Amino acid sequence: MKNNEILHKVVTFLGREELDFLDNITKDILFSKGVKIPRSALLKNIIDVVLSNESANEEIYNKLISEVIKNIKKGGKDG
Repeated sequence: MKNNEILHKVVTFLGREELDFLDNITKDILFSKGVKIPRSALLKNIIDVVLSNESANEEIYNKLISEVIKNIKKGGKDG
């Protein structure tokens, strides 16, 4: 999103382990950069990084998709 306009709101339900994971990243950012970032902004930025340069991130994207599919097939938390 180039103009910072909010087009859609996404609601998700995360377990304790997923929340802890996000919280650990936000704490690392706070302690290393002095910037407090909410979980929603963290998730948005993770997506933006993957979308920012499709050719450079194609391998990362494909690996992400295959891991998600593998997790769903073996009965992952939301599969």
